[in-house]
Amino acid sequence: MGVLDTTLDSDNQQPVFVAVIDDETDLAYLFKDALSQIDGVQVFAFTDPLLALEHFQTNHRNYSVVISDYRMPTMTGMELLSRIKEVNPAVIGIMMSAFEIQDELFNECDCVDKFLQKPISIVKLIDEIEMLVNRLRVPNKNRPTQHKPHCES
Repeated sequence: MGVLDTTLDSDNQQPVFVAVIDDETDLAYLFKDALSQIDGVQVFAFTDPLLALEHFQTNHRNYSVVISDYRMPTMTGMELLSRIKEVNPAVIGIMMSAFEIQDELFNECDCVDKFLQKPISIVKLIDEIEMLVNRLRVPNKNRPTQHKPHCES
């Protein structure tokens, strides 16, 4: 088990990479298919966190968001997001879990930017990721960011 599939919108823009890592194959496919509806996003679904980490390390400049399940066989989502943040701290790390996770765990690691409780509605998942991706795209536009409008009295 490894990379399940990818989707690329036929937009001319550089795609934004989003990874979904969940050891439950059905959920990985479901989340990948749902998030693939977002324009300009290329979604990678992984069932193996080690393979996801390897792909991230190779393509870290293209990634904006990584969504990981908490409980997985080879490493926890917390360990995965921590290693991902070591490579690219700007990536948004999202943890998902059906289990209660104590806040202390998040305090120990500065790798989780957002937590989503399973089960999550597909509409909410798409909305959350679309909002994050759109917020990240604004600074990447070739527009001057420090320009202040000139006001005359």
